[in-house]
Amino acid sequence: MYSAIKVNGKKLYEYARMGKEVEVKPRTINIYNIYLEKFDSKNNEIVFIVECSKGTYIRTLCEDIAKRLNTIGCMKELERLQVGRFNIENSIKIGELKENKDNQEFIKEHFIEFEEVLKDKPNCILTDKETTQFLNGIKLKKDLQDGICRVYDVNNEFIGTAEVEKGSLKRDIVIL
Repeated sequence: MYSAIKVNGKKLYEYARMGKEVEVKPRTINIYNIYLEKFDSKNNEIVFIVECSKGTYIRTLCEDIAKRLNTIGCMKELERLQVGRFNIENSIKIGELKENKDNQEFIKEHFIEFEEVLKDKPNCILTDKETTQFLNGIKLKKDLQDGICRVYDVNNEFIGTAEVEKGSLKRDIVIL
């Protein structure tokens, strides 16, 4: 109930804050692997690594594992090791960033352009008129597959991202 999943256009946590509970349809997720890292019987703690699809709620997985073990349980700590092609091994700590904020070579070496992050997403090129409408938040009719897409103006300049739903292109993030 405290997630950002939308039901009838409203996020679940918004319903929860209003004290309302709504029915959430089950979704298919994939658990590719679970690796047991540590079992501490003295403190009743299990540490594991999960390889899973997006949409997997690890808190719920912890509760499900506890049920299967005929006990109760909760998640004490969560560390995300990888999201898509981005791995924690290639990350930097906030302190490193603060120390190197004026070091252009460091920035160039450690940062990825926003457009590059989305390189696996489809793109959409807008006319001048559509670009103005898009930047003003007007939904555009486009024959695109549902999901996130990269948006470019007529000069092939990256201007942001959009969410496509049922042939409607809605502004998401604008890069100016």
